[in-house]
Amino acid sequence: MSTARRIGAVTAAVVLGSTVAASAAHADFTFYRTSPHVGACWDKVTAYGGVYQVSNNLLNGTGSWHTARVLVNRPGVGVQSDQSYTAAPGEWKVGAIAHVAIVPNDDYLVHLDGVQVVGIPAHGIPYFMNHCKVKESPSVRVRQALSYGLAQLDSIYVGCAAGTYRFGTVPTSTLHHDGRVCGQSRVYKQPAGVKGYDCSGLIHEMFRHAGVYFPWASSSAMKSGIPQVAKSQIQVGDLLAKNGHVAVYLGDGDGDGVASVLEATPKWQNADGTWTGVVISSATNYLNSSEYTAHRVPGV
Repeated sequence: MSTARRIGAVTAAVVLGSTVAASAAHADFTFYRTSPHVGACWDKVTAYGGVYQVSNNLLNGTGSWHTARVLVNRPGVGVQSDQSYTAAPGEWKVGAIAHVAIVPNDDYLVHLDGVQVVGIPAHGIPYFMNHCKVKESPSVRVRQALSYGLAQLDSIYVGCAAGTYRFGTVPTSTLHHDGRVCGQSRVYKQPAGVKGYDCSGLIHEMFRHAGVYFPWASSSAMKSGIPQVAKSQIQVGDLLAKNGHVAVYLGDGDGDGVASVLEATPKWQNADGTWTGVVISSATNYLNSSEYTAHRVPGV
């Protein structure tokens, strides 16, 4: 099963070759969830609508080896680029299509373990999608935690009153979580069959799935219980926490001088009344605010 996800926010998502429009106000790096996860980021040439550089990612958070194959096919001409790379358990592999101008009619194809999981024409790649936001950590457990967290992108926000449902538990019936009982301003809807998170629930599950002992279940517990590090020494996978919110630091993956965080926060409301919650945001406010302190999870 392959489900498209958005890293940061993007202008389109792709599910097995079909393109689904989304808000052009939110754009960065498309992430295709397949388990393990394959991704792509690119720079787009505006003059003719094509793409001149694509970087491919294979994020393997599983216990098995997996292989990705990336092709650029030009209809009527043939394959212009064909590369494969294999990731060991817990490994992230990044490749690139080099010296290939991907023109509007070309097809960008990704196969995972022999099965096509991505198929998109160059002209269907959204204009705003460029650069990659995630900087690779040398820690296998951090990479596994981030792989899990990034796979939750676009999951809904359920608020601080959601109990076990704020840790990704999927309800069998539609629920309404009243955040006003714990200091929030609204009631959060969670449809049957849809997972959701709040900020600390997401962080908790990320590290738990990476096999890290993680007894802290709230932002205040993380702030008081996880060892603090100087912001000048912050690394990918560290937490930025205050009493009431926590995010995980992703670094400056695209080299534009602006670092990013992964967080669960009520970002925008959807037509069905839910709130999109798991997103990538700028780290600037977190790094500059004295309310937020940096913390490094033990055991990573």
